[in-house]
Amino acid sequence: MAEPLDEFVMTLDEIKELLKAGRHNTYVGYEPSGPIHLGTLITLYKLKDMVDAGFHAIALMADIHAILNLKGPRELIEEVSMTYWKTVFHELGSPEIEIRLGSSFELSPDYVLDLLSLSQRVTARRAWRAMSMIAREQEDPLVSHHIYPLMQALDILYLRVKVAIGGTDQRKIHALARDVFSTNVPLRVERYVPSAIHTPLLTGLTGGKMSSSIPKSHIAVHDPPEIIREKIRHAYCPPGTEDQYDEEGRLKNPILGIMRYLILPRSGSVVLPRAKAAGGGEIEVSSYEELEDSYRRGEIHPLDLKNFVAEYLVEEFAGLRDKLMSDSGLIEPLYRLQKWQKERGLFGDLEWREVLRSYHPYLGESIS
Repeated sequence: MAEPLDEFVMTLDEIKELLKAGRHNTYVGYEPSGPIHLGTLITLYKLKDMVDAGFHAIALMADIHAILNLKGPRELIEEVSMTYWKTVFHELGSPEIEIRLGSSFELSPDYVLDLLSLSQRVTARRAWRAMSMIAREQEDPLVSHHIYPLMQALDILYLRVKVAIGGTDQRKIHALARDVFSTNVPLRVERYVPSAIHTPLLTGLTGGKMSSSIPKSHIAVHDPPEIIREKIRHAYCPPGTEDQYDEEGRLKNPILGIMRYLILPRSGSVVLPRAKAAGGGEIEVSSYEELEDSYRRGEIHPLDLKNFVAEYLVEEFAGLRDKLMSDSGLIEPLYRLQKWQKERGLFGDLEWREVLRSYHPYLGESIS
């Protein structure tokens, strides 16, 4: 969970009450317009946690949202949602996670009329402020960017979700939903004030933003072992003597971030090689605080940490890779979607060559 909790959980008291009784709905909304990478895994694992806590978890494949963001044709995005994305969520998360297409309800007359009603209660400035963390690269926002957060708010009600989950970049959208649904806005769907929890954002492997369109910035869950090892080996990982946080207090070391948000919460404790300069041998850490302290003191070498992370990820995704190898139809639609994006300038030639490398084990070397 992102910290401080009182800022990124809306609200702790509400969540505690929901946990006491009943099987409530929770969800995360995703644009299924590219590969699933490590940044996505944080919320995927959170959905599994919610299943374990007794919630009904929904992964919303927001195909209409992806179309609004010009990420691909509707039929192909739907196909990717129900093949690659569904497989990953059930293999790495839980088969109990419901996979739901946004278009299954977002095009209904009631939804459209509720969207128009909501648009009369939210200013264009407020809608853009809610969206700007997600579309921050847009200098001249489209009308679709103002519609996007209103649809996200309505999705919560139409899915009867009591706890909305998202990264910290979703906080303003969830705050907007809570504010507007606490008023008497006339809607055809049942209106209530949802709770929300937010998870941290992983820094990209190159030290900047993690992006589906920049292969070197992320590990895709279907990346072959040699590519995982290569990407981790070249990842930004400043030595412990340097500051590991940026000016805003965010962890800027992606390798430590992977340990903090993905590995340690699932492993509990790990054993790492102790740096030769610190005497050699091994060191066991059972919390992120212990890991960071040891790393800062030079007891753990950056290369040893990278090697551990790479091998963990190779093993973590082994079963999924086997599944995709046995049925290439589960990943081939994703290739066709990314090729559509390449033809429209969403990838440069260098990035596209990196993308193709990740598909070769599943689709052969002849793809282009």
